[in-house]
Amino acid sequence: MRTFSILLVIMTAIAVLGWWLQADPETPQPETQPHQLAATAQIQPAIDPVAQQDQASTPDVVSQFTAQLLTPPYSQPVTEANQAQTEDPVVASITVPLDDDIVWQLQLSQYRFSYPQAVHAVVTVKGEQPALIYYLLQDSDQKVYARGSLSAESDGLFSLDIPGQPDFPSELELHVESEPGHGALAKLSYIQPVAWLEKAGTLRAADTDLLIPLQLQIQKAGLYRVQAVLGLRQSLAKPLAILQGEFQLTTGSQQIELLAHHSVLPEQPFDAQLSQLKLELAPAYPGAETGYGRPLISAIALGDFNPQSLNRTPYQPDAQAQQSARLLQQLSR
Repeated sequence: MRTFSILLVIMTAIAVLGWWLQADPETPQPETQPHQLAATAQIQPAIDPVAQQDQASTPDVVSQFTAQLLTPPYSQPVTEANQAQTEDPVVASITVPLDDDIVWQLQLSQYRFSYPQAVHAVVTVKGEQPALIYYLLQDSDQKVYARGSLSAESDGLFSLDIPGQPDFPSELELHVESEPGHGALAKLSYIQPVAWLEKAGTLRAADTDLLIPLQLQIQKAGLYRVQAVLGLRQSLAKPLAILQGEFQLTTGSQQIELLAHHSVLPEQPFDAQLSQLKLELAPAYPGAETGYGRPLISAIALGDFNPQSLNRTPYQPDAQAQQSARLLQQLSR
């Protein structure tokens, strides 16, 4: 898996750098006439801000790839480049403008729901004030799984919660309307989870790493990719690192261990938390569907840990990672 990731990084970097360095020598240049020389000397061509930004950002991209190769792959520090992985995904609202300045807006709380989660959405109607709206949850074959009506709340919004069911298919459509032609539609994903977190164990030191035991309930055996965000538990939670690992797991209650290298931890004792846990079951064969685990509703407390108990030896990347980093640096010159 590490070899594949490195090759993917190199290929991506080569593509980015190749695009950046690409020049078109075949493009004909306008001839400069003698009477144009004075004007040419005084008026400099404007710099394309997009091209300038691309050139400025390319070394940054290479630096980010290089840093990933030279740091523990199982414990990546949070940077501007991967900050989005530490946050809840933002779901764009569905906006439907109609005649007479009427606008319907349908906002799902998330795109992917997991049983037994309820499908939650908020409907806003501007330009008209229907007393009731009607909702319909169905699959692509128009098989209906839930239907009903909603009254407006005090703020004029319509709040929708449809209880999750174990027979919901993976792809669903939510329709809301007040009358034919007045409404909106949103597509969503509903998964029957193949795994979920039962509990987290006690933190402990393991040489240069903080070890985080996690007990999982596995419904389907196979190769699991696990990712989570380690952070400081405080009023404004601060993400520290993105942790990841791969585990071959059988069904039942199984324990895994995620590691956080000392380089991503604060120097002083801290109160830790875990969030954004992602459990992904690799397809058993080409063409098979990927399985997903139940996400955490909120961050969970892990307890206190003193990083001074860790071995502070710097991380040593393997020879392949070092060679790949050197290649990236050469390509960026």
